[in-house]
Amino acid sequence: MTQTRHIVVAGASQAGLACAAALRGSGFDGAITMVGEEVHPPYTRPPLSKGVLTGAESHDSVFLGGQEDVDLLPGTAAVGVDVVQRCVTLDNGDRLYYDGLVIATGARARRLAPDHPGEITLRTLDDAVRLREALMPAREVAIAGGGFLGMEIASAAAALGKSVTVVDLVAPLVDRLGPVLADMCLAAAAEHGVKVRVSAGGVRVGFDGDTPTRLISTDGAVLAEADVVITAAGDVPNTEWLRHPGLPLHGGVIVDSCCRVAPHVVAAGDVAAAQGRGGRPRRLPHWSNAMSQAKIAATSLIGAQAAGGDPTAPQFFWTEMFGLTLRLAGQLPPVSVPTVLQGSFADRRAVLVWPATATHLGTAAAINTPLSAPKLIRLANNTTQQLRTVR
Repeated sequence: MTQTRHIVVAGASQAGLACAAALRGSGFDGAITMVGEEVHPPYTRPPLSKGVLTGAESHDSVFLGGQEDVDLLPGTAAVGVDVVQRCVTLDNGDRLYYDGLVIATGARARRLAPDHPGEITLRTLDDAVRLREALMPAREVAIAGGGFLGMEIASAAAALGKSVTVVDLVAPLVDRLGPVLADMCLAAAAEHGVKVRVSAGGVRVGFDGDTPTRLISTDGAVLAEADVVITAAGDVPNTEWLRHPGLPLHGGVIVDSCCRVAPHVVAAGDVAAAQGRGGRPRRLPHWSNAMSQAKIAATSLIGAQAAGGDPTAPQFFWTEMFGLTLRLAGQLPPVSVPTVLQGSFADRRAVLVWPATATHLGTAAAINTPLSAPKLIRLANNTTQQLRTVR
């Protein structure tokens, strides 16, 4: 065990809290100070675009426990770091000196109109509460972005009885789920009345005053008009405060297989970019990845045990939309042709496996089937191991 006595966790995120919990679980009994830009205590984000948005879950159901041994500073942002002096500067001018630093500042919503304060996005709890209130009187909803978040919002809006149009550069979810699962999701969306428009040249948000009212193509054509227009165009890692010569940044803060960034500094969650297949840094902004990285980062920081992660190990992800619950592990999007191991794809209740190839990992998916994350990961990993055995 090291002589580390004070650890600063920058980011009151789920990854930050999981890292604090892992520190305690590994025997660290020193001080932990967690800095969070939001006024709320740590909470989980996946329900925000699902139950919280529809009102099926109360907004306070997302809050997480386990902060009893942490000194939490809510409503306080980290704005600078000096890795030589081991010091984090806060937006109120205070400085926190650390023996170990956890970078868990996550990401923020990417905006199509960054200079326009009226643009509507969904990233935080406050975003979800405001959007839920805006949806209630609305009749028409338009969404820029057909990724997981955009389609989850579309599903929630359709469940509330709204007329929904989704606009994206490509067919929604194809580049996330591959054609087989994406086609199934789009068919379910159509059954719920959701309209999809593809604008390969791009899309921008049109405003009336401060209110977004339409989505427009690059040639000026109106693609959708609505009472509520939402941007769901991905996220941007919160790394601006990390501009320091000792911290490697490239699409996030770069971490090694042990989530180390620099001496006495680790990172986890949506802000972290790990070396993946091919050696290129890549962020994996998924809940399961944040939890896995948090545990690795904690043990690496205090030297409690040999901690290391496999950047090619199968990842787990889940989503809910249009009556579908999808749980996936492995390569996203999956490649090649899947095999049905259980159930019926036509009935939208099945377990599928895509075999690994020379350039891609295998994938396993459970559609409306209660298969656990560890079992799905084993299924996905088995296809990769089988390929290695054959070769």
